[in-house]
Amino acid sequence: MALQRQLLKRVVDRASTSSRIHSPAITFLRSDYSTSSPPQLPPFDYQARPYNGPSADEVFQKRKKFLGPSLFHFYQKPLNIVEGKMQYLFDETGRRYLDAFAGIVTVSCGHCHPDILNAINEQSKLLQHATTIYLHHAIGDFAEALAAKMPGNLKVVYFVNSGSEANELAMMMARLYTGSLEMISLRNAYHGGSSNTIGLTALNTWKYPLPQGEIHHVVNPDPYRGVFGSDGSMYAKDVQDHIDYGTSGKVAGFIAETIQGVGGAVELAPGYLKSVYDIVRKAGGVCIADEVQTGFGRTGSHYWGRLKMLFLT
Repeated sequence: MALQRQLLKRVVDRASTSSRIHSPAITFLRSDYSTSSPPQLPPFDYQARPYNGPSADEVFQKRKKFLGPSLFHFYQKPLNIVEGKMQYLFDETGRRYLDAFAGIVTVSCGHCHPDILNAINEQSKLLQHATTIYLHHAIGDFAEALAAKMPGNLKVVYFVNSGSEANELAMMMARLYTGSLEMISLRNAYHGGSSNTIGLTALNTWKYPLPQGEIHHVVNPDPYRGVFGSDGSMYAKDVQDHIDYGTSGKVAGFIAETIQGVGGAVELAPGYLKSVYDIVRKAGGVCIADEVQTGFGRTGSHYWGRLKMLFLT
């Protein structure tokens, strides 16, 4: 934001001292910020069904009465979402919204996509549930398809229920594999809210006063707001210092989001992860890439955000 303000101020200052040719553009810029109407959604060939269910107030009151107080909501008057179609959501009045949140940035399949609905319906007609005690080809087929997208030697898949559970399992496996307990995580990181992953998380808005275990939070390599700017080598040195002076010299592992999500879509300093992965491996630890929010092509150019790791969650 500070950089944006500086750039805007520079444009305005230049305009005020330049020729009259530039004045209309600046006038338009100022008026555009203050008087323009909000953008309109493009036409969409679908009409939401009439809604006859409980009102938003009724839903909200029942939620407050029967669900835990830890649940929070956006807006003073929360939206009552009753239907979804492709990239859009509809409230109880039929008003349409573009869904840019996608299940807290982890569901990238839209709503009621006909191909997905057809696959669900066809499978439900045949077999709805089973256990891994018995054989069924679907879980192996899915694991094979995922493994084909994995980098390097990552070819074994564990299916879990959530990102928190994935990180919990990865941390447990790292500790069992190395025989060490100590984990390293970044400040400003979010890795879940379970009893163990809450220790890896380093945002006070997502933590409780509970024992964290053997977890070290190192300086966040934020290239814009970080203490070392975009110098990845200096942030990596902080990790080495923690290993040298805060541990036995051996660690179980290092975990980081490839791009921090809950902490504000922060890209890490260039070269940081490569250097830190080398440092951690020399200390006997494994490297875990938390791709809960960045994986599955969400960065646009790569299927995964980080291409070399031992565990991917």
